[in-house]
Amino acid sequence: MLGGADIQVNAIKAAQKLGYYVITSDFKEENPGHSIADETYNISTTLLEEIYQLSKELKINGISAYASDPGALTAAFVGEKLSIPSNPFYSIKLLSNKLSFRKTQEDIGVPFPLFLEVKNGDDIKRFVSKERKKFIVKPVDSSGSKGVSIIGINNLNEAEAIYRNAVSFSRIDQVIIEEYIQRKGFLMSGDVLMENGKTVFHCFGDVHFNDSINGLVPRSISLPSSNSDLFFGQVSKDLNKIFAKLEITMGTFNVDVIECKDGRPMIIDIGARNGGNMFNDIIHLHTGYDLISASLQQCMGDSILSADHLQKGTCYSHYVIHSKHSGLFEGIEFSNRLRKKIIYQSELLVKPGDRIRKFIDSSCRIGLLLVRYDSFEEMHELLGADMKNDIFIYLKEDLIA
Repeated sequence: MLGGADIQVNAIKAAQKLGYYVITSDFKEENPGHSIADETYNISTTLLEEIYQLSKELKINGISAYASDPGALTAAFVGEKLSIPSNPFYSIKLLSNKLSFRKTQEDIGVPFPLFLEVKNGDDIKRFVSKERKKFIVKPVDSSGSKGVSIIGINNLNEAEAIYRNAVSFSRIDQVIIEEYIQRKGFLMSGDVLMENGKTVFHCFGDVHFNDSINGLVPRSISLPSSNSDLFFGQVSKDLNKIFAKLEITMGTFNVDVIECKDGRPMIIDIGARNGGNMFNDIIHLHTGYDLISASLQQCMGDSILSADHLQKGTCYSHYVIHSKHSGLFEGIEFSNRLRKKIIYQSELLVKPGDRIRKFIDSSCRIGLLLVRYDSFEEMHELLGADMKNDIFIYLKEDLIA
């Protein structure tokens, strides 16, 4: 298991429940997953050769980058070298790079945004000045909204700073600028399970952003999605084209999709791993399908759970506890109505007196909630208000940027 973070704990427990001996590895010895694993190593999940040598020595039967973008490439590298269940390394490498992924979309004729690789602030200025649209600047290989910024004609003076911010989060010093697509409704995010080259399960939800900060960092995904089964049928067709091109035949993939003004879906991103922030837990609650266990069984070459006879009922979401300001954390309080709806609360990642940052990327999260709602309308009412009347975070005055 590549990683032992809090959002991977349930996967470690699920693997042990299935009877697997679980070995975790990452560079943070204090991560909670290590304390429950059967064996643990302090090696970064991004060190391909080191993880391969360890895996070879341990004679592992399977490898998982559950909810970990950085580990996805390593899992494919090790899987290919050891001939254990995985996809081709070159395919996951291409998929994990936003620039090569956009080129793949272009090659096979599925919708994609206008894009360009940029190597400095001047490249950004020239591109935006020529197209005169709003764009997003991103590192090609980061996750969790790290290094992502919006730029347009009105803030071209920030181009160099935006480039430097993006490249600072890229392990390969590569940055892409792409068109900001005006979507209909919500961005949708879901997990898709591939088996023998076919999609055998998918579940998508609506993404809710921190619009009061920068509108780029997801704070919640809610189930069910507000979009239709017909729409997601087209998403599956486009995904299958991409996977066939890349010779991807198995695995769980986290997929972000928008609906364009003409009604067509546009796939924004594909992560070669399960969704984070306990997304698979709310999928299980909403559909009855245990995607965590199915993903782990597949990694071990075992038969996976059938996705027949799914339920679709009660409304659920995860919610990333976050602050809109930076400062010294003093405490947190929930309203009575929200407290009754919380079915799980993670241990907070901060304690009183710790410095915290406002929610500019996923590393700024304070904790996580899983919430059950009485109705679709109630769910969107609470999430649409960003829980401002239900979650109260107390800080000393802003002390850090």
